[in-house]
Amino acid sequence: MNMPALVDHRGNPISASSAHYGADLIAPELQSWMPSPSSADGALLPDLDTLRNRTQDLIRNHGLTSGAVQIHLDNIIGSGLRLSAKPDYRALGLSAEWAAEWERHVETEFRQWADDIDCYCDASRRKRFSAILAQGYRSYLNSFEILATLEWLDRPGARYRTAVQLIDPARLSNPMGRPDSDTLRAGVELDAMGAPQGYWISSGIPGDTLQSGMVQWKRVPRETPWGRRMVVHVYEEERAGQTRGKNGIVSVLAKLKMLEKFEQVTLQAAILNAMYAAVIQSSMDWQTVGTAMGVGGGNPVNGYMKDRATWHKGGNVRYNGVKIPHLFPGEELKLLSPQHPSAAFSQFEEATLRHIAGGLNLSYEQMSRDYSKSNYSSARAAMLEGWRFFSSRRHFIGGWFATQIYAAWLEEAMDKGRVSTPPGAPTYLEAKTAWTRCRWIGPGRGHIDPLKEANATKVEYSMGLTTLEKEAAERGEDWEELLEQRAQEQRRMAELGIDPAAMLAPTPAASPTEDTTS
Repeated sequence: MNMPALVDHRGNPISASSAHYGADLIAPELQSWMPSPSSADGALLPDLDTLRNRTQDLIRNHGLTSGAVQIHLDNIIGSGLRLSAKPDYRALGLSAEWAAEWERHVETEFRQWADDIDCYCDASRRKRFSAILAQGYRSYLNSFEILATLEWLDRPGARYRTAVQLIDPARLSNPMGRPDSDTLRAGVELDAMGAPQGYWISSGIPGDTLQSGMVQWKRVPRETPWGRRMVVHVYEEERAGQTRGKNGIVSVLAKLKMLEKFEQVTLQAAILNAMYAAVIQSSMDWQTVGTAMGVGGGNPVNGYMKDRATWHKGGNVRYNGVKIPHLFPGEELKLLSPQHPSAAFSQFEEATLRHIAGGLNLSYEQMSRDYSKSNYSSARAAMLEGWRFFSSRRHFIGGWFATQIYAAWLEEAMDKGRVSTPPGAPTYLEAKTAWTRCRWIGPGRGHIDPLKEANATKVEYSMGLTTLEKEAAERGEDWEELLEQRAQEQRRMAELGIDPAAMLAPTPAASPTEDTTS
């Protein structure tokens, strides 16, 4: 005889215990925790629009969320990323001496395009390259992705035809609301291996109040037949087969919204309780009042209130205006003292912010701007952890976006002959990866105690554990520019008869009897 038993979704009997507590299906605190299996796109795409819209709303209206986004942007992109061309000269069969000269020339030529005062690097001619990177990374934080097309525009006055057109990721969608399939998902056209082949970009965002006319879709190929990139789509892929992106804000989105509501309600309650409210209190009930006032069949309260209104109209009761004349019989003036709506608000907000800061990969101090409980060790540890995160995001998100743009520009520059190719070296298309190898210098790391860290760097440099290039890059500087500037300063000091060694001499300490107050 078969006994009844509980089974899981595969039909296997559920045992009373499990080798993994996290898989226990009997414990009361876990038995309702039954997430359904799904693919990366199956879990993300149905919720993508809602998550994106809610994230953008919070960034617009919640100060802490907006501040967290700005911290990410300042530390990852800052005022822009600087190109440091690093062609793989060994793969190209060339020398290090040639590479050093080629790098300087390419970086100079790239700046002419990236920092063009007429903004020809931007298809809309509104931004220079640094602003394109900043807006692109802000799009990653707001909409979880960076989406741009690399246009080929012939415009009078433009040095190059390559131009970047940033696109709101919300415009990347299936044409005419077509359902997702194996070959088309959320506007991305895929081949049998899951590689993107084309992108369906709408003329506007459906539902936008400023959208005029019918929304139309245009298919933009990922690249040209010879391999030139036409669409740059950058996002963080958490699972295999993920077509669209999301970032860390999603994991704390609900808590951010609840914290925003809690802050608003607490602030409103504090404002109300901060007011010195005054009420006139009467000891007479309405029946007694009615009898005393001699009201007949009508509502006695109406008659009582009418008589009170007549009384106070003549008496002109005031509180802030100081004058408080004789009150109506049976009344007294009562003041309500203010009270804080929630004595544990600060502790609750701090605990919530620590959780949210972890989801955003920030320290509590960065998130809250509260450094009152920090010391040197904790502040330095938090700074180093943040630096690792910012460096990885700069490399995988901001740097990859910038490299794709740089590759398109370099192809045109080499094709026009403005960047030379040595005789016998492979062409751009034959060795694209070797030619486009580069690094991007971003904002400096910052220091808690500059003297201690400078001394530590000096020791590491003397031991051969670091290089001037690496240390300069961590400070947001180019090492060659630093050396060139120092050489120029030394030449100028020699012309003016200034001894550089005297400038570095330690300042003599003041004697005990010397007056140092002046």
